[in-house]
Formats: sequence, C-alpha cells, structure tokens
Amino acid sequence: RIQILFESMNLIPQTVQKQNLLYYTFIVVILGTPIWWYATATYRAALPRSPISELADTRFVFSVPVSFCHDPTEISYAEASQLVTSIKPFLLLKVPKLNRVTFDVQPVVKAKCIPDPFCVMLTKTVARRHKAEIGDDGILKVSPEKEISDIGDDVIKYLDIQYLHSHVHAVSDPNIHAKNQDVKNAMAVATSYNILVTVVNPDPSSIVVNANIKEGTERYLEPFLEEIKDVASFTYQTQILRYIPLAVRPLKSTDYYYISEDNLPHLINPIESELGTSTTNDINLVIYLVDRKYTPLRIRSPSGQLRSSTSFLSPQWGTVVLHQSQNGTDLDHGTTFGLLLPQLKQLLGLRASSSKSFTPRDGFLVRSRTTLVHLLRSVETLSSLIRLVDSIPNMVIGDHIKDQVDSAITDINAAHGALLNSDLDTALRHAMRARDAAEKSFSDPSILALLYFPDDQKFAIYIPLFLPVGLPLVVAFLELIKEHRRAKAKIE
Repeated sequence: RIQILFESMNLIPQTVQKQNLLYYTFIVVILGTPIWWYATATYRAALPRSPISELADTRFVFSVPVSFCHDPTEISYAEASQLVTSIKPFLLLKVPKLNRVTFDVQPVVKAKCIPDPFCVMLTKTVARRHKAEIGDDGILKVSPEKEISDIGDDVIKYLDIQYLHSHVHAVSDPNIHAKNQDVKNAMAVATSYNILVTVVNPDPSSIVVNANIKEGTERYLEPFLEEIKDVASFTYQTQILRYIPLAVRPLKSTDYYYISEDNLPHLINPIESELGTSTTNDINLVIYLVDRKYTPLRIRSPSGQLRSSTSFLSPQWGTVVLHQSQNGTDLDHGTTFGLLLPQLKQLLGLRASSSKSFTPRDGFLVRSRTTLVHLLRSVETLSSLIRLVDSIPNMVIGDHIKDQVDSAITDINAAHGALLNSDLDTALRHAMRARDAAEKSFSDPSILALLYFPDDQKFAIYIPLFLPVGLPLVVAFLELIKEHRRAKAKIE
C-alpha cells in the first residue's frame, strides 16, 4: 500500500536504500507523529464555564425574617397585620442595595414575641412614645402610634442591615477596609480559626499570680465558641510567656500610671515575636500581667481622656488585656475574659459591645456575614479558575478538579435556595462546603505545578529526542525530491 501511494506520486526511487528512506519517512511522519501527539496530549476535563458565568452575574437574594407581635389588649390582630403590611414597602425602600446581594425583608405577624432572631413588639408601654427600645431579651419595642416611616427606620436600624452591607460589599471593594472600622477590625472570613490564649509575665520573681489559664478557657472561652461552632472550625491553645517587658514605659500622673493610645501598637511587637503564630487565621488573646510598680495603670487618649478598661484591640490580629492583680492571688478570669470576649466578637465581625455572650441577633448577623462572604468568595474563586485555565492551554485538568467544581456549583445554588427560604443554617453549611470545594479546585497541586513550567523547558526536552531522528529524514527526503525533479527535467 505504501508503494502504491508513492507510485501515484511518481516518487518511486530506483534503489532499495532510497525506497527504505521513503518507508522510514512515512512511518515517522504519518504514523509516529499522530501517535506521539495522542500520547502526549494534555487531558483537560470540560469545566462548566456557562454555569460559572451565570453565577458571576447572579444577584443573591437573602430573605430576612422579622416577627411582629402585639398585645391584644392594646392593638388587635387585624390592626397589627394592617400596620405590618403598610411597613413592608418602607422596609424594602430603606434596605441598602448591593450589586451582588439583595436583602428581602419579610415581616410576619406572630402571637408570641420570640427573638429568632428579630422580633418587633408593637406596644404602647414604651418609656418614650417616640423612641424605640431594645430590651435585654433582644426584642425591639416600638409604639404603633408612631408614623409608618419612623417605625420603618427603627426596624432597619434594629436589623442592622448596614452591617451586612459593609462586610459583603468589602468582598468586591477592598477600599471598604480603609473606610469602615468594623470591617477593618474583623478577621477575614474563613472556614477555620486557631485561637491562642497567652499569659505574659514580664518578671516572675516579683509577679506571683496563679494564672490557671486552663480553668478560665474551659469556663468562659469554650461556652463562647460552642455558640458559634457552626460558623467555623475553632481550635484554641494556651501558653505562658515570661520575661517580656513592656515596650513602652508607662508615664506617671498624679495618682496613676498611663500609656498613650498612640503607643499601644508598640506593645504588641515584642509579644508577637514570641507567640509563634504564622497564619492569617490565628486570633491572639493576650493577658499581660502588669508589674506592681506601674499600678494602677490606665490607657489615656491623646485628648487626655482615660479609658474605662485596660484592654485594646489590634485589627485582624487579636486583643490585649493589661491585667493588674495582687501577688499571691489567682488570675481573675471573670474580669479578663469579660474584656477579651467582647473584643473577640469584634474580631469575628460584630460591632463593639460590652456583652461577652451571643444574643440571637448576634448569631444571625455573624452567620449571615459568613454565609454571604463564603458564597461570593466561592464564585470569585471559580471565575478565577476559568481565567487561569484559559490562560494556560496546556494545563492538565483532571476529572477530580471537575468534580470539585461541580460540587461547588451545586452547593452555591443550594445555599442560595436556602437564603430565599430564610433557612440560614442550611445556607451556611452549603456555603462553607462551596468555599472549601472551590479553593481545593483552584489550589490543586496538579494545577500549581504547571504555573512554573514555561514553554522553553518543553523545547529543551523534545528537541534532543526528535532532532537527531527527524533532521536526517527531512534532509534526505528533500534531496530525494530534488533528484526526482532533475530526472524529470532531463527526460523532458
């Protein structure tokens, strides 16, 4: 068959040597090249580009449930229902708008007031008729005699949608970190955090205090973390560091010592170098035992005002408590954790408060923030993966990467469906799984290896293999064609 092919091309040479050359050329070029091409072809599983593109353009809708209850002796159910119906348009009008997230406030009239997480009680027994009140149980009390628009303003402020707006908007606009202190303080949303509780004793010979930090963490920190265990995976460690003096010498006032607020960041540097933490998901809770010669120690603002507490927060790092106690006593865990935990709440994205426990409203806000940020980050990661794959045509895309991408897309859609139904717990679980699958697909080792494999290295591998074989065949075949043309011209 090879001979018939060459006869049709009038390329049949007269010597066996030249005939073999044609056969070798045919085998190498016609048979060998396709086999080599197929054997070395890059396998690229087909990623779902269209669903990812649709998710990038999707506006997630979050249905926020708000319960309205009333006292039947003050206002009837029909009047309460009519009032709530009138309030809803005002609520939707005043809710902050985002390009990626829409908050759909769903007010519902209920018989009992249960803060799960938001409940508004329509009552005339408020202390001041024109001012709303939030009770210790987290229920907003507002007079039904107020104007509809004023009630709407009270409810929007109570829901604190602006808080979610700032944190979610920061995902697409990093400048928010510079503008909003709450966003700036908070740790980045992650699926896991490690909390390091450290007691620093600068001079063990003169400061004799029984820290017993294990008892404090078991009594205060563990119940705190138990309330938000579904938000992320939390682990904590404890340690005691010694011989780390204050980096800033306290100044003497009339009857106390003080450290200026401007110098507080300098206190962290010598402590941080000894902590041993290195990841962005580490949260530091530091209890610094103050030397008795500097007691009482206060923190003073540049204007001369004294702070009510001796604790301070370092954004996206942790918090420090300057603790003062008598020698031979036990560390006052109630006081120290009473200062640490409220600031830990700030590090997890909540507003500053003096409470060390989570209200239903706090739980809703921190879970909502975590869910929405996970969703948006998942979509961003998948979109980045598609751009990366398109930029490197020879990148291997295994089936396991495609499976992870498919899993992330499924969980994102499931989380969005749960948000539409106000099922925040289900939405949070799916959002965390989506973020985990998306990041695993993007940081897969088989992908990362090719990011540093330039084309010149491929040529360095293939040229020594194919040049010694291919060059003689090409030269000989060209010479054969020239000889054939000369013989044909001679005949003519």
